Amino acid sequence: MKFLFNMMNHGLLGQRSLEDVIGIVGHQLRALGHEAVWRPENDRLFGPGEGVNVIVEGFTPDITAVVADMHRQGARFICLATEEPTPKGFNWGTTKEMAQRQIDFVQAAPYLDGILHLVPGQHVTDWYSQFAPTAYVELGFAPSLIRGDERYVPEYEFGFFGSLSPRRHSILKRLANKVGGPNAIILVADFATQRDRDAQMRKAKVLVQIRKFEKMGLVSSSRCNTALHIGRPVIAEPHELSKPWDEIVHFSESLDQFYRDALAMRGIWKGVHATQMRKFRERLTPEFCIGQPLEKIGILERMAA
Repeated sequence: MKFLFNMMNHGLLGQRSLEDVIGIVGHQLRALGHEAVWRPENDRLFGPGEGVNVIVEGFTPDITAVVADMHRQGARFICLATEEPTPKGFNWGTTKEMAQRQIDFVQAAPYLDGILHLVPGQHVTDWYSQFAPTAYVELGFAPSLIRGDERYVPEYEFGFFGSLSPRRHSILKRLANKVGGPNAIILVADFATQRDRDAQMRKAKVLVQIRKFEKMGLVSSSRCNTALHIGRPVIAEPHELSKPWDEIVHFSESLDQFYRDALAMRGIWKGVHATQMRKFRERLTPEFCIGQPLEKIGILERMAA
C-alpha cells in the first residue's frame, strides 16, 4: 500500500516539531513492506486509487474544504491525531488554539477513513471513534531508523532535547550541579533539524526524560525512540503514564532517586543501552505499533476491495 504524508496544515515550526513522529511512522510502514513518502515540502495529495493520504491533525476551515473536495472525488484520508480530546478542547483547552483545534477537527472528521492517535487511553480511542474507525499507535522500532555511531566517544555525561520549561531547567541545573564541570549536560532546546539534534545528542552518554510540567504524566515516546535509535540509553523521572516504555527504559521511583540513578548510569551506559535496545526491538515492533492499528481501522482491506 502507498501512504503519502502531507503537512500542508502546519507551518515550518510545526513541521519541524513533527519530524520525529512522521519519520518513525514512515519507517515502520516501510519495514512492513508498504511505500511511504514524507517530505515537509510535499504539497500534493493522492487522488482516487493512488493510495492513502496521511494528514497530521491541525485542521483549519480551508484545509477541511480541500480534504472534503478530494474526498468527494474518491480520495482516501487517515488522520494522525496528536492531541488528547477533552470536554474543554484538546489538551484540556489550555490555550484558545487547542480549544479551537478540537472544534475544527470535528468539522473535518466526516471525511476521514480512519484515525490513528498517539495519546494513549481508552477515553481517547472512544472519543475519536465517534467519527471514524480508530486505533492507538505507538512510536516503535524500525531497522532503518538506527543511526548511531559506535565509534563516537561522548563528551558529555547527559543530554536533553525539547522545550525548556522552568521545571525542566530546575531539574537539569540540579543534575548538572551534582555532576560538576563544564561537560555535565548538553542541551538542544530549540527546534533544530533532526540531523543537527542527533549530532548534538550523540555527544552525551545518557539522555534524560523529564516532564515539562508537574502535572504532565505522559512520557515522550518520540524522545525515548530517538535516544535508542541513535545509540543512547534513557533515564526518566517518574511518569504516571509510562506504559509501554516502563518495560523498556528506566523510570526512577522518585525524583531524588532519579538523580542517583542517572549518576550511576553514566559508567554503564553502553550495557544499559544494549539491554534497552533489545527490549525495544522485541516489544515495539513495526507490526505491533502500526501494522495491527492499520488492520483495526480496516483501511488496507477497504483499499484492496
